[in-house]
Amino acid sequence: MAGCNREWFENISAWHDGEVTPEDAARIEAHLAGCAPCRRAAEVLGGVRRALVAKADGEVPERLRDRAEAAARNARARRRGPWAITAALGAAAAAAALLVGSPGRGVSAAMADELVSHHVRGFARERPCDLESSDPDAVAGWLERELGYAVTVPAVSGARLLGARLCQIGGTRTAALMYESGDKPLTVFVPPPGSGAATAARALAGRGVGCTRGPLGNAICARSVEQPVLAVAEVDTAALAPTLFGR
Repeated sequence: MAGCNREWFENISAWHDGEVTPEDAARIEAHLAGCAPCRRAAEVLGGVRRALVAKADGEVPERLRDRAEAAARNARARRRGPWAITAALGAAAAAAALLVGSPGRGVSAAMADELVSHHVRGFARERPCDLESSDPDAVAGWLERELGYAVTVPAVSGARLLGARLCQIGGTRTAALMYESGDKPLTVFVPPPGSGAATAARALAGRGVGCTRGPLGNAICARSVEQPVLAVAEVDTAALAPTLFGR
């Protein structure tokens, strides 16, 4: 998701912003034709920008437009820094969040922003996972040692487990399981029992599975049976629930 290396990811971001020469554009496009990781990175950046354009309609208050445009300018200004790509995606996510309505029941707008931001920023990193492993038992053991609570690693139909990372949702340290489903990234958050995120997952899921939309149009789905989880992916909500939860 971060491209084949940081330099190419920076090149792709600049290419998306129209900030490269015709010669460099041709070179980048030739690279994309033969590099699957960079194509996926380009798709993520393109999706963020399309979400911004699609939501920036005439009804958006001018003050929100100004904040979104400022976020985009700041991201471009930081492009040369060591965390340029993560900052750019985070700023774009924040800008998009200003331009859409609140999600559905259970998950507040603030929590939806956190979930999508962690999902996007996680896969934007050079190495998305803190622990890289396709072994569910190894991942579950590492997370329990790091976080102090048991984590069930779900088997996701058609997806490959990449590993896990640690994040904070609602101020609480939370497990984030990272998968690749076809050519799409998928993050499954497993919050600790009794946390605000666990309560939100149960409220969204109801008696089984429930879904809503995040600030970039991402699907956010929750499962309430067994250990409550929240999942984020760049797919339609109707596609995420059966893929992740076997429905």
